[in-house]
Amino acid sequence: MGNTNPFDIPDTQTPISAPRQQVNRYTVTYEVDGPDIPKIAHEIAIGQSIGNPNIRSEIENSQNIKDFAANIVSYEDNIVKISFNRNAFIWPNINQLMCIIMGGHTDIMGVDKCRVIDIDIDVKNLKPVLGMSGWKKRLDAENRPLFGAIIKPKSGLTEEQYIKIVKDMIYGGADFIKEDEIMADNLYLPLAKRVETVEHIKNISGWKGYFAYCINADPMELVSNLKTIYYHTCTPNIIGGCHINFWSSLGAYTTARGFDIATHYQRSGIRILTDPSNKYSVAWPVLVKLACLAGIDSIHVGMLGGYYPEGETEEETLEAINICKKYDVIPSLSCGMNPVLAREIRERIGNDFMASVGGWLHTGDSLIKKVMEMKESLL
Repeated sequence: MGNTNPFDIPDTQTPISAPRQQVNRYTVTYEVDGPDIPKIAHEIAIGQSIGNPNIRSEIENSQNIKDFAANIVSYEDNIVKISFNRNAFIWPNINQLMCIIMGGHTDIMGVDKCRVIDIDIDVKNLKPVLGMSGWKKRLDAENRPLFGAIIKPKSGLTEEQYIKIVKDMIYGGADFIKEDEIMADNLYLPLAKRVETVEHIKNISGWKGYFAYCINADPMELVSNLKTIYYHTCTPNIIGGCHINFWSSLGAYTTARGFDIATHYQRSGIRILTDPSNKYSVAWPVLVKLACLAGIDSIHVGMLGGYYPEGETEEETLEAINICKKYDVIPSLSCGMNPVLAREIRERIGNDFMASVGGWLHTGDSLIKKVMEMKESLL
Protein backbone atom coordinates (compact mmCIF):
# COMPACT_ATOMS: atom_id res chain seq x y z
CA MET A 1 0.00 0.00 0.00
CA GLY A 2 2.98 2.32 0.36
CA ASN A 3 3.47 5.21 2.73
CA THR A 4 0.43 5.72 4.96
CA ASN A 5 1.53 9.02 6.49
CA PRO A 6 -1.10 11.45 5.14
CA PHE A 7 1.07 14.50 5.73
CA ASP A 8 3.62 13.14 3.25
CA ILE A 9 1.07 13.53 0.44
CA PRO A 10 1.75 16.80 -1.41
CA ASP A 11 -1.14 19.25 -1.17
CA THR A 12 -0.96 19.60 -4.96
CA GLN A 13 -2.38 16.06 -5.13
CA THR A 14 -5.34 16.79 -2.87
CA PRO A 15 -8.05 19.19 -4.10
CA ILE A 16 -8.91 20.33 -0.57
CA SER A 17 -10.92 23.45 -1.34
CA ALA A 18 -14.26 23.72 -3.09
CA PRO A 19 -14.73 26.47 -5.72
CA ARG A 20 -15.64 29.77 -4.07
CA GLN A 21 -18.59 31.71 -5.41
CA GLN A 22 -20.30 34.99 -4.66
CA VAL A 23 -23.71 34.58 -3.08
CA ASN A 24 -26.73 36.58 -4.16
CA ARG A 25 -29.11 37.67 -1.44
CA TYR A 26 -30.53 34.78 0.54
CA THR A 27 -33.73 34.69 2.55
CA VAL A 28 -34.20 32.95 5.89
CA THR A 29 -37.59 32.23 7.41
CA TYR A 30 -37.88 32.20 11.20
CA GLU A 31 -40.63 31.11 13.55
CA VAL A 32 -40.29 33.40 16.56
CA ASP A 33 -42.00 34.21 19.82
CA GLY A 34 -41.79 37.25 22.06
CA PRO A 35 -43.66 40.36 23.17
CA ASP A 36 -42.78 42.44 20.08
CA ILE A 37 -42.48 40.54 16.78
CA PRO A 38 -41.54 43.62 14.64
CA LYS A 39 -38.75 44.42 17.11
CA ILE A 40 -37.48 40.82 16.93
CA ALA A 41 -37.43 41.07 13.14
CA HIS A 42 -35.40 44.29 13.37
CA GLU A 43 -32.97 42.77 15.89
CA ILE A 44 -32.32 39.77 13.65
CA ALA A 45 -31.94 41.83 10.47
CA ILE A 46 -29.59 44.46 11.89
CA GLY A 47 -27.93 42.49 14.67
CA GLN A 48 -26.99 39.61 12.37
CA SER A 49 -25.64 41.79 9.57
CA ILE A 50 -23.99 45.03 10.72
CA GLY A 51 -24.08 45.36 14.51
CA ASN A 52 -26.03 46.48 17.54
CA PRO A 53 -29.71 46.73 16.56
CA ASN A 54 -30.15 50.01 18.42
CA ILE A 55 -26.80 51.84 18.20
CA ARG A 56 -25.11 53.14 15.02
CA SER A 57 -21.48 54.21 14.89
CA GLU A 58 -20.10 56.88 12.57
CA ILE A 59 -18.67 54.14 10.37
CA GLU A 60 -22.12 52.68 9.82
CA ASN A 61 -23.22 55.31 7.32
CA SER A 62 -25.96 54.99 4.73
CA GLN A 63 -23.64 53.35 2.19
CA ASN A 64 -22.42 50.79 4.70
CA ILE A 65 -26.00 49.96 5.65
CA LYS A 66 -26.98 49.67 1.98
CA ASP A 67 -24.07 47.34 1.21
CA PHE A 68 -24.24 45.08 4.24
CA ALA A 69 -27.49 45.33 6.20
CA ALA A 70 -30.12 42.63 6.00
CA ASN A 71 -33.70 43.60 5.15
CA ILE A 72 -37.00 42.59 6.71
CA VAL A 73 -39.04 40.95 3.96
CA SER A 74 -42.12 40.38 6.08
CA TYR A 75 -43.48 39.52 9.50
CA GLU A 76 -46.88 37.99 9.90
CA ASP A 77 -48.12 36.45 13.12
CA ASN A 78 -44.95 34.76 14.40
CA ILE A 79 -43.28 34.14 11.00
CA VAL A 80 -40.43 36.49 10.10
CA LYS A 81 -38.57 36.55 6.78
CA ILE A 82 -35.16 38.21 6.55
CA SER A 83 -33.19 38.82 3.34
CA PHE A 84 -29.46 38.83 4.02
CA ASN A 85 -26.95 40.74 1.92
CA ARG A 86 -24.69 38.79 -0.40
CA ASN A 87 -21.60 40.60 0.91
CA ALA A 88 -21.79 38.80 4.26
CA PHE A 89 -19.91 35.65 3.21
CA ILE A 90 -18.57 33.63 0.28
CA TRP A 91 -20.07 30.25 -0.53
CA PRO A 92 -19.43 27.45 0.46
CA ASN A 93 -18.47 28.71 3.94
CA ILE A 94 -21.44 27.00 5.58
CA ASN A 95 -20.10 27.39 9.10
CA GLN A 96 -20.08 31.17 8.66
CA LEU A 97 -23.56 31.04 7.15
CA MET A 98 -24.86 29.29 10.28
CA CYS A 99 -23.17 31.90 12.47
CA ILE A 100 -25.03 34.61 10.56
CA ILE A 101 -28.51 33.11 10.43
CA MET A 102 -28.57 31.71 13.99
CA GLY A 103 -26.22 33.77 16.12
CA GLY A 104 -26.24 36.77 18.43
CA HIS A 105 -29.97 37.36 18.40
CA THR A 106 -30.38 34.24 20.54
CA ASP A 107 -28.68 36.18 23.39
CA ILE A 108 -31.01 39.19 23.24
CA MET A 109 -33.79 39.74 25.74
CA GLY A 110 -37.21 39.73 24.14
CA VAL A 111 -36.52 36.85 21.74
CA ASP A 112 -38.29 34.14 23.70
CA LYS A 113 -38.09 31.54 20.95
CA CYS A 114 -36.53 31.36 17.49
CA ARG A 115 -36.51 28.51 14.98
CA VAL A 116 -35.10 28.57 11.46
CA ILE A 117 -37.76 26.85 9.35
CA ASP A 118 -36.51 27.56 5.81
CA ILE A 119 -33.66 29.03 3.80
CA ASP A 120 -33.80 30.12 0.18
CA ILE A 121 -30.22 30.55 -1.06
CA ASP A 122 -29.16 31.07 -4.66
CA VAL A 123 -25.88 29.17 -5.04
CA LYS A 124 -24.54 26.49 -7.32
CA ASN A 125 -24.50 23.35 -5.18
CA LEU A 126 -21.43 21.15 -4.94
CA LYS A 127 -22.38 17.97 -6.78
CA PRO A 128 -22.10 14.63 -4.98
CA VAL A 129 -19.22 12.38 -6.02
CA LEU A 130 -21.70 9.91 -7.54
CA GLY A 131 -25.01 10.65 -5.85
CA MET A 132 -28.11 8.49 -5.96
CA SER A 133 -28.11 8.06 -9.74
CA GLY A 134 -24.38 7.33 -9.95
CA TRP A 135 -24.30 4.76 -7.15
CA LYS A 136 -27.40 3.02 -8.48
CA LYS A 137 -25.83 2.73 -11.91
CA ARG A 138 -22.48 1.57 -10.50
CA LEU A 139 -24.21 -1.10 -8.39
CA ASP A 140 -26.81 -2.14 -11.00
CA ALA A 141 -29.56 -1.08 -8.59
CA GLU A 142 -31.77 1.18 -10.70
CA ASN A 143 -34.86 -0.89 -9.94
CA ARG A 144 -34.48 -1.42 -6.21
CA PRO A 145 -33.55 0.45 -3.03
CA LEU A 146 -29.93 0.45 -1.94
CA PHE A 147 -28.92 -1.70 1.03
CA GLY A 148 -26.73 -0.25 3.75
CA ALA A 149 -25.09 -2.39 6.43
CA ILE A 150 -23.82 -0.89 9.69
CA ILE A 151 -20.85 -2.40 11.52
CA LYS A 152 -21.54 -3.36 15.14
CA PRO A 153 -20.57 -3.30 17.96
CA LYS A 154 -19.79 0.39 18.07
CA SER A 155 -16.32 -0.08 19.54
CA GLY A 156 -13.88 -2.68 20.82
CA LEU A 157 -13.57 -4.85 17.70
CA THR A 158 -10.31 -6.71 17.16
CA GLU A 159 -8.75 -6.62 13.71
CA GLU A 160 -9.85 -10.22 13.08
CA GLN A 161 -13.44 -9.49 14.11
CA TYR A 162 -13.54 -6.35 12.00
CA ILE A 163 -12.22 -8.18 8.92
CA LYS A 164 -14.81 -10.95 9.29
CA ILE A 165 -17.68 -8.46 9.58
CA VAL A 166 -16.52 -6.50 6.53
CA LYS A 167 -16.11 -9.68 4.46
CA ASP A 168 -19.54 -10.99 5.51
CA MET A 169 -21.14 -7.69 4.50
CA ILE A 170 -19.33 -7.49 1.17
CA TYR A 171 -19.87 -11.12 0.15
CA GLY A 172 -23.42 -11.08 1.53
CA GLY A 173 -24.36 -8.32 -0.91
CA ALA A 174 -24.35 -4.98 0.91
CA ASP A 175 -24.20 -1.90 -1.33
CA PHE A 176 -23.06 0.44 1.43
CA ILE A 177 -21.10 -0.33 4.59
CA LYS A 178 -20.83 2.19 7.38
CA GLU A 179 -18.70 2.15 10.49
CA ASP A 180 -20.53 3.29 13.60
CA GLU A 181 -20.23 6.95 14.59
CA ILE A 182 -18.48 5.99 17.84
CA MET A 183 -15.55 4.29 16.09
CA ALA A 184 -13.58 7.19 14.49
CA ASP A 185 -9.80 6.93 14.94
CA ASN A 186 -8.75 5.00 18.02
CA LEU A 187 -5.86 3.14 19.63
CA TYR A 188 -7.25 -0.40 19.42
CA LEU A 189 -7.97 -0.33 15.66
CA PRO A 190 -6.60 2.87 14.06
CA LEU A 191 -8.18 4.40 10.98
CA ALA A 192 -5.06 3.94 8.83
CA LYS A 193 -5.06 0.21 9.56
CA ARG A 194 -8.77 -0.10 8.82
CA VAL A 195 -8.46 1.75 5.51
CA GLU A 196 -5.51 -0.35 4.38
CA THR A 197 -7.35 -3.56 5.35
CA VAL A 198 -10.71 -2.70 3.77
CA GLU A 199 -9.25 -1.38 0.53
CA HIS A 200 -7.30 -4.62 0.21
CA ILE A 201 -10.52 -6.63 0.69
CA LYS A 202 -12.33 -4.44 -1.84
CA ASN A 203 -9.54 -4.96 -4.36
CA ILE A 204 -9.56 -8.75 -3.96
CA SER A 205 -13.36 -9.09 -4.02
CA GLY A 206 -14.00 -6.59 -6.81
CA TRP A 207 -16.65 -4.94 -4.64
CA LYS A 208 -17.81 -1.63 -6.13
CA GLY A 209 -19.84 -0.44 -3.16
CA TYR A 210 -19.69 2.59 -0.91
CA PHE A 211 -17.64 2.12 2.28
CA ALA A 212 -17.95 4.95 4.79
CA TYR A 213 -15.08 5.15 7.26
CA CYS A 214 -15.92 7.06 10.43
CA ILE A 215 -13.57 10.08 10.56
CA ASN A 216 -15.16 12.37 13.17
CA ALA A 217 -12.42 14.72 14.33
CA ASP A 218 -11.27 18.27 14.92
CA PRO A 219 -10.37 20.19 11.72
CA MET A 220 -6.66 19.31 11.39
CA GLU A 221 -7.18 15.66 12.23
CA LEU A 222 -10.20 15.53 9.91
CA VAL A 223 -8.02 16.64 6.99
CA SER A 224 -5.40 14.08 8.04
CA ASN A 225 -8.09 11.37 8.03
CA LEU A 226 -9.32 12.46 4.61
CA LYS A 227 -5.76 12.28 3.26
CA THR A 228 -5.45 8.74 4.61
CA ILE A 229 -8.56 7.68 2.68
CA TYR A 230 -7.54 9.65 -0.41
CA TYR A 231 -4.11 8.03 -0.47
CA HIS A 232 -5.61 4.54 -0.66
CA THR A 233 -8.49 5.31 -3.03
CA CYS A 234 -7.29 7.93 -5.53
CA THR A 235 -7.54 5.65 -8.56
CA PRO A 236 -10.10 5.75 -11.41
CA ASN A 237 -11.90 2.55 -10.37
CA ILE A 238 -12.01 3.11 -6.61
CA ILE A 239 -14.17 5.66 -4.86
CA GLY A 240 -13.24 6.63 -1.33
CA GLY A 241 -15.97 7.08 1.23
CA CYS A 242 -16.32 8.51 4.71
CA HIS A 243 -18.91 9.12 7.37
CA ILE A 244 -18.93 12.34 9.38
CA ASN A 245 -21.23 13.09 12.30
CA PHE A 246 -22.79 16.56 12.36
CA TRP A 247 -20.73 17.54 15.43
CA SER A 248 -17.74 17.88 13.11
CA SER A 249 -19.65 20.82 11.54
CA LEU A 250 -21.35 21.35 8.19
CA GLY A 251 -18.08 22.70 6.83
CA ALA A 252 -16.53 19.25 7.21
CA TYR A 253 -18.71 18.03 4.34
CA THR A 254 -17.42 20.63 1.88
CA THR A 255 -13.88 19.72 2.95
CA ALA A 256 -14.50 16.04 2.25
CA ARG A 257 -16.08 16.89 -1.10
CA GLY A 258 -12.91 18.73 -2.02
CA PHE A 259 -11.05 15.43 -1.81
CA ASP A 260 -13.57 13.73 -4.14
CA ILE A 261 -14.49 11.42 -1.27
CA ALA A 262 -18.13 10.32 -1.08
CA THR A 263 -19.48 11.47 2.28
CA HIS A 264 -22.31 10.21 4.47
CA TYR A 265 -23.96 12.74 6.82
CA GLN A 266 -24.48 11.00 10.15
CA ARG A 267 -27.07 12.68 12.35
CA SER A 268 -26.82 11.08 15.79
CA GLY A 269 -27.40 13.80 18.39
CA ILE A 270 -28.99 16.19 15.89
CA ARG A 271 -32.11 16.78 17.99
CA ILE A 272 -30.01 19.04 20.21
CA LEU A 273 -30.30 21.46 17.27
CA THR A 274 -33.57 20.44 15.64
CA ASP A 275 -36.03 19.62 18.44
CA PRO A 276 -38.93 22.09 18.06
CA SER A 277 -39.43 22.16 21.82
CA ASN A 278 -36.02 23.83 22.20
CA LYS A 279 -35.98 27.58 22.79
CA TYR A 280 -33.68 27.99 19.78
CA SER A 281 -33.50 25.45 16.96
CA VAL A 282 -33.07 24.78 13.26
CA ALA A 283 -35.62 22.64 11.42
CA TRP A 284 -34.18 19.35 10.20
CA PRO A 285 -35.06 19.93 6.50
CA VAL A 286 -33.01 23.17 6.57
CA LEU A 287 -29.90 21.25 7.66
CA VAL A 288 -30.61 18.57 5.06
CA LYS A 289 -30.77 21.22 2.33
CA LEU A 290 -27.48 22.79 3.42
CA ALA A 291 -25.79 19.38 3.63
CA CYS A 292 -27.01 18.54 0.12
CA LEU A 293 -25.67 21.87 -1.15
CA ALA A 294 -22.33 20.93 0.44
CA GLY A 295 -21.93 17.96 -1.91
CA ILE A 296 -22.67 14.93 0.28
CA ASP A 297 -23.52 11.60 -1.34
CA SER A 298 -25.84 10.28 1.37
CA ILE A 299 -27.54 11.33 4.58
CA HIS A 300 -29.40 9.59 7.38
CA VAL A 301 -32.70 11.45 7.01
CA GLY A 302 -34.52 9.62 9.81
CA MET A 303 -36.92 6.71 9.69
CA LEU A 304 -40.46 5.81 8.64
CA GLY A 305 -41.58 3.40 11.34
CA GLY A 306 -38.98 1.57 13.43
CA TYR A 307 -38.15 3.25 16.72
CA TYR A 308 -38.99 6.73 15.55
CA PRO A 309 -38.06 9.57 17.94
CA GLU A 310 -40.87 11.49 19.60
CA GLY A 311 -41.10 15.13 18.62
CA GLU A 312 -39.96 14.55 15.05
CA THR A 313 -42.67 14.18 12.46
CA GLU A 314 -42.84 11.88 9.48
CA GLU A 315 -43.63 15.00 7.45
CA GLU A 316 -40.12 16.31 8.17
CA THR A 317 -38.58 13.00 7.12
CA LEU A 318 -40.60 12.93 3.90
CA GLU A 319 -39.60 16.53 3.22
CA ALA A 320 -35.96 15.59 3.79
CA ILE A 321 -36.31 12.68 1.34
CA ASN A 322 -37.72 15.03 -1.31
CA ILE A 323 -34.84 17.48 -0.78
CA CYS A 324 -32.39 14.62 -1.29
CA LYS A 325 -34.09 13.66 -4.54
CA LYS A 326 -33.79 17.25 -5.79
CA TYR A 327 -30.01 17.18 -5.29
CA ASP A 328 -29.44 13.53 -6.30
CA VAL A 329 -28.42 12.58 -2.75
CA ILE A 330 -29.13 9.17 -1.21
CA PRO A 331 -31.66 9.38 1.67
CA SER A 332 -30.74 6.69 4.17
CA LEU A 333 -33.50 5.37 6.43
CA SER A 334 -32.34 3.71 9.63
CA CYS A 335 -33.26 3.08 13.29
CA GLY A 336 -35.04 -0.25 13.51
CA MET A 337 -34.76 -1.16 9.82
CA ASN A 338 -35.46 -4.79 8.88
CA PRO A 339 -36.74 -6.66 5.78
CA VAL A 340 -40.43 -6.18 6.62
CA LEU A 341 -40.07 -2.44 7.20
CA ALA A 342 -37.94 -2.07 4.08
CA ARG A 343 -40.66 -3.61 1.93
CA GLU A 344 -43.34 -1.41 3.53
CA ILE A 345 -41.29 1.72 2.94
CA ARG A 346 -40.59 0.68 -0.65
CA GLU A 347 -44.33 0.32 -1.30
CA ARG A 348 -44.85 3.76 0.16
CA ILE A 349 -42.07 5.87 -1.42
CA GLY A 350 -40.58 3.74 -4.21
CA ASN A 351 -36.99 2.68 -4.84
CA ASP A 352 -35.06 5.90 -4.30
CA PHE A 353 -33.79 5.39 -0.77
CA MET A 354 -31.28 3.30 1.14
CA ALA A 355 -32.42 0.81 3.76
CA SER A 356 -29.64 0.93 6.36
CA VAL A 357 -29.58 -1.90 8.87
CA GLY A 358 -27.61 -2.24 12.08
CA GLY A 359 -28.99 -4.18 15.03
CA TRP A 360 -31.17 -6.60 13.05
CA LEU A 361 -28.17 -7.86 11.04
CA HIS A 362 -26.20 -8.68 14.16
CA THR A 363 -28.86 -10.79 15.89
CA GLY A 364 -28.58 -14.53 15.43
CA ASP A 365 -25.69 -16.85 14.66
CA SER A 366 -24.70 -15.91 11.10
CA LEU A 367 -24.10 -12.33 9.97
CA ILE A 368 -23.62 -13.27 6.31
CA LYS A 369 -26.98 -15.09 6.26
CA LYS A 370 -28.73 -12.03 7.71
CA VAL A 371 -27.02 -9.79 5.15
CA MET A 372 -28.12 -12.07 2.33
CA GLU A 373 -31.68 -12.19 3.69
CA MET A 374 -31.85 -8.41 3.85
CA LYS A 375 -30.47 -8.06 0.33
CA GLU A 376 -32.96 -10.63 -0.98
CA SER A 377 -35.85 -8.64 0.52
CA LEU A 378 -34.90 -5.67 -1.67
CA LEU A 379 -34.52 -7.54 -4.97
